[in-house]
Amino acid sequence: MAAWLYLSSCVRDEIAPCPPLKVMIGIEDKNYANIDAVEKATGLEHRVDETKSFRSYIQKLFYIMYEAETGKVVLTRHLHDVQGDAFRATGHIPEDLPFGKYVLVVWGNILDEAPILAERDYRVYNLHMGEIEGFDTYMTSDTILYDEAHYNYEVDLKRVKGKLIIQVSNLPSDICCSEKEVSGVSSYVTDQFNYARSTVVRTFTNWKPGDDPVSKTVLSPSLEDKGTQVKIQFYDDPQREIAGIVPPPANVTMERNKLTLLRYVYDNGKFTIFILINDNWTKLHIMDIE
Repeated sequence: MAAWLYLSSCVRDEIAPCPPLKVMIGIEDKNYANIDAVEKATGLEHRVDETKSFRSYIQKLFYIMYEAETGKVVLTRHLHDVQGDAFRATGHIPEDLPFGKYVLVVWGNILDEAPILAERDYRVYNLHMGEIEGFDTYMTSDTILYDEAHYNYEVDLKRVKGKLIIQVSNLPSDICCSEKEVSGVSSYVTDQFNYARSTVVRTFTNWKPGDDPVSKTVLSPSLEDKGTQVKIQFYDDPQREIAGIVPPPANVTMERNKLTLLRYVYDNGKFTIFILINDNWTKLHIMDIE
């Protein structure tokens, strides 16, 4: 939600013009919500310093502004680089924008506009185009009243996706790569953080034989509790013609701005799968992986 900062009011017929609408853009989710528990239990993710400049976290922004009542777009700022080293980025609003009630939608931390343009609606974002991971996207949507007393606002971007981390141990020494299929994650998100449609994300990971691999995948939230299914196939050949080892699928719940961790332990031809709950590893039951 936008926060407005009150300064002295003005009237349009004074010699000095009223200040133009000013919007400063910050970041709310610099760290995942459960980062401290994950760092303590696994060391696979680490808390980042939250005091750095805006562009230390997000380098590119895209935003639009439209009239709250009519939906008419009054401003489109296509993907551009964040400038300067300030703690907040500046939203560049035309100085001649008339008083009114507007909605500002900002997308950040993306490298191209394709996911925004996919639905021909800048308020809808395609989370996993082409069944790939995509970007660790951020977004905010804020209603702004612009008049003689309200012209200085701060808005904060929130992370749109979560992250799935998978750690595998005790694999046979000749296993060197894996193919992962994750189904039941959201395909789209709107500017109101409404998630819709189910999609599949596919990833490939390779490593030096003998290592214990760790994969990290940025994923949209599940559409229902335990509605995301993780399937993995392990190979001893990057050509992936015949899977060497196939563990049972695991059902998890992906959440926005949260880390979900699975640990696969291979022993005597079988896998035991654990999930990190708070700061404890818990074995997945048969009903979770059937």
